[in-house]
Amino acid sequence: MAIKIVDKMPPDFRDPEKVHAVSKAISGVADDPFHILKQAGIDIEPELEEFRQFLAEISGKKPPAPKFKQVEFQNANLPESLKLEVLSILKALEFADYSESAKEKAIKKLTSMLGELSRERLTPENLQKIGLTAFAVEIIKRGEFDRVEEIKKL
Repeated sequence: MAIKIVDKMPPDFRDPEKVHAVSKAISGVADDPFHILKQAGIDIEPELEEFRQFLAEISGKKPPAPKFKQVEFQNANLPESLKLEVLSILKALEFADYSESAKEKAIKKLTSMLGELSRERLTPENLQKIGLTAFAVEIIKRGEFDRVEEIKKL
């Protein structure tokens, strides 16, 4: 059983993003290694669930039945280009000492981006783009610039 999980772990060494994700996930430093792997396109959830059931069987314990129907969410990866664009706008605000005119320009730019995104076909990936952009607008409006770190961790 555990071999099935391990078999999914070796990354495609031609893809530095997957190599980085696997090393980060198994290093013990990551808060949520499964999320990191999923973002890199490595889904071990079915094998992990099978392994949990196997352990429950050999220990004589039954796994608890879920109280609610389990829903499988599609994990859309946040495009790095959009993340960098939003972060660069927020960094420019920092360089402008968070002046009111810089905040207004940043909000105007991000709102324009939201308008463009909302005209596109709604997909999980597009919804993530909209969410990130709207989040950036809100942290500017509230002056919560310390929350930029949350975006960097995505």
